[in-house]
This record gives sequence, structure tokens and C-alpha cells, in this order.
Amino acid sequence: MTQAAEQDVLALLGKAAAGIRADKLPAEALQRSKQRVLDTVGCLVAGYNSGISDAIRSYVQSQGGTAEATLLPGGQKTTASLACLAHATYIHGLELSDAAPRGTAHPGNEIIPAALALAERAGANGGAVLAAVTAGYEIEIRIGRALFPSAFYRGWWTPGFLGGIGAAVTAGHMMKLDATGLDNAIGIALNLLPTSMARANEEGESIKWLIGGHACASGMLSAEMAARGTKGMRDIVKGWLPVIANDNWPERLTEGITADGNITQWELLSGVLTKHYATVGPLTASLDATFALISQNGIKADDISEIHVDCMRRTAIFNTVHPANEIAARASLPYCLAVAVCTGEPAQLLGPAFGEKMLKDKAVWAAAEKVRITENEDYENQYPKHSKAKVTLTLKNGKSFSREDDRSANPRYLTPTDQDIEKKFRMIATDVLGKSKTDKVVGLVLKMEAMSNMRELMEALRVE
Repeated sequence: MTQAAEQDVLALLGKAAAGIRADKLPAEALQRSKQRVLDTVGCLVAGYNSGISDAIRSYVQSQGGTAEATLLPGGQKTTASLACLAHATYIHGLELSDAAPRGTAHPGNEIIPAALALAERAGANGGAVLAAVTAGYEIEIRIGRALFPSAFYRGWWTPGFLGGIGAAVTAGHMMKLDATGLDNAIGIALNLLPTSMARANEEGESIKWLIGGHACASGMLSAEMAARGTKGMRDIVKGWLPVIANDNWPERLTEGITADGNITQWELLSGVLTKHYATVGPLTASLDATFALISQNGIKADDISEIHVDCMRRTAIFNTVHPANEIAARASLPYCLAVAVCTGEPAQLLGPAFGEKMLKDKAVWAAAEKVRITENEDYENQYPKHSKAKVTLTLKNGKSFSREDDRSANPRYLTPTDQDIEKKFRMIATDVLGKSKTDKVVGLVLKMEAMSNMRELMEALRVE
């Protein structure tokens, strides 16, 4: 990073974000942006009646406010900021929305609710939404990369506090802030970030849901205040990064951005992960390997004497054997592997596995006690280019079966087709919305650049 860039990083990030327009996006970036919208609204639908959704809806409705945006699923009207608070809360605890391994972030959680709410308020078209979504991803992931991986291991729940940055940029873009305005929105968000603790995953308390809503609402406030002339902090390199992480990489903030603000390296194309299990992302390779082993070899839970997982540190830390509740279960490698060997059904880990009945299942408890985890330093050093795990199932008859999987090598995770995203959306949404509305949402989002406003989409997402 040059001295000039180091001195005014936020100005360059603001300029880059402000310059993003849907009609100027590379075709693949436009496609990925639409995929992110469809994937995240699927997670939104899945969260309508999950976690603390009833409580946050009750709070939002008690606040009243100007009728600017739709509160889903019922369709009541409230302010854009309060709608975002609720919708991002619905999503965050599910562990089903997208992830950015390069930055240890979950950008869609907060970016998509902000874009849709402000599009409603402004009557904006689909192209404006896609441009704002792209801007949010580009800036949030870059800031996450500057902290990777130190902030996560220091104990921050990075998807929470980085989400406020993505929401601020997206909201500011929807509000048509110029480069200086977006620069200030980022600088404000840096100081308003939720102090999100990774411990929330381990304890499994329901505060985890609210982390997403708080982050999104903080980002909205940042953009609103930037629009009203509030100035944000400037020294992200020396005054902020070292506070968050001992090891940081400031050159990553502007990597792939030219001096005049043109983006030449798109984070949206460099590895945004689509989740197919409602668990923390680092469990994926272990689960894929386990499902393959039991399917290919006809293995049942009762056949197994030990489940050994050789994995990255970021996988091994999720080692609670008997999680006390659904939040902790989504972040438990032993529990999720136990569900895999007991049911043989990947679809269970989209949601049903985290219900009270499965959490108390004695067969699952017994299988979880068979899991042994070993940290593999070589695997850890290969992340995020590779996300590997090796699973060995040792049977009671003395036989053993092993398989190494690399999440990064499976295209459905990092380079999904539209059909991959649509399949996941339909699996999640059809039981909630019905087939007709599910079809409607898919058709609208995959042609979002042609939409004149968001009214039809928001109506399709309603449930009476």
C-alpha cells in the first residue's frame, strides 16, 4: 500500500463503492449479486418463526414509526431501520446464509435486508438494489480480510461486527450518497459496531440472533447520519485495525482497487460461500465426508466405534459434545456429525436436526461421544484457499473407512449455478410461502435488474 493510500483508505473505499452501477458490473458479478439476494431471502423466510423472531417483531410493532417498509412475514409497515432490525435478526441465528471465508463474514445477513427496506422507501428499481448489494459485499469483505484471521481467534464474532459495515455501505448506496458520504458512513460504522463475542456460539444463548439485527440497524444509522453531515473516523489503519486484531493486513483494504476507484478484483467473485447446512461454515467438509462415507459403505451409527476428524483449527474449536440448545448445536461438530451418522439425511441439517426432539435423542448423544477431533496445522495454513477435513470411521468389526473433503473444491459452495441457489431456496421456502409464491420470488429475483420497484417481491414474501 502506498503512503497516500494508507493515509486515505476510506476515501478510496468510498469512491469505489459510489462508482458501482448495475449496468457497468461484469456479467458474472451481476449474476452473483442476484444469487446472493435469492439465497438470503430464502434464509429470511426460514427465520420467520425461528429463534427470537416473535420477540423482535413484537418490539418493532410496539415502536410504530413512519410507514416506509414492509415488516415480514405479516406485511405491516414500519420504518426502514426497524424492518432491517427484525429481518436481519430472523436470519442471523440460523447459520444458513452466505459466508465470505476470506474475511470471516456473513455479508448477506445485513446487506440484503438493508437494500430491500431502502428500496421500498425510495421506490428504487432492481438495478439500484443489485448495485448497492454489490457495494456492500465489496467493502465489508475487504475490511474483514484486513483482520483475517486474527480477529476471529481473538474472540470477536466477526460476522456480527462486520455486518454493520456492509449494511452502512449498502444503505448509503441506496440513499445515493456520494463518495464522501459513503466514506463517512464507513467511518461512522467503525465506531458503532456491535461488540460481538464469539462466545455467543459456544453458550448458545438467543442473543446470537439479535447480533445480526443490531449490526444491520447500526449500519442503517451510520448511513442516515452520514447523509445528515456527520463525519466518521478516518484512521482505520493505525487507529482501528490494531484495536480489533493484533495481526492485521491493511494492504488488503484496497487490493484490486485502482487510484481512481475502479474495482479490478471483485470480492463477490473471489469466494462467497453458499451454505447447504444450517451450521457454522467450518463444519462443512467434515459433514460432506461423513455423509459420503456412510452412503457409499452402508454404515449405520451402531456399526461405529469411533469418528475421528482431522481438521483445521477453525473447525476443531467447535467441539461441544452435548450442546444445550439449538444455537450451540449449530456450532457443535460432534453433535452435527452424530446427526449425520444417525439419520444419513443431509436435509436434517437444514433445520430439523436443531429441534428439541433431536437435541434430546439418546442415540445422537451416544454417537456424539464417539467423535475425536485432531487439529491439523497444514489444513489450517491452507485456509481459505482450501477448506479441508479428513474423517475416519472405525467400525466395531475393526474395519475403517476414511475420506478427505475440500469444501473449496465443490462448486456448489463457492461457484454455484443459478439452479443450485434455486434448489436451496425451494427446499427452504416452499413449505412457508407455498409453491405459487415460491415460483414468483424465484422468477423476480433472477430477473431483478428489470424490476421497476420491490413491491411485487415484498408481496410475494408475505405470509398471511
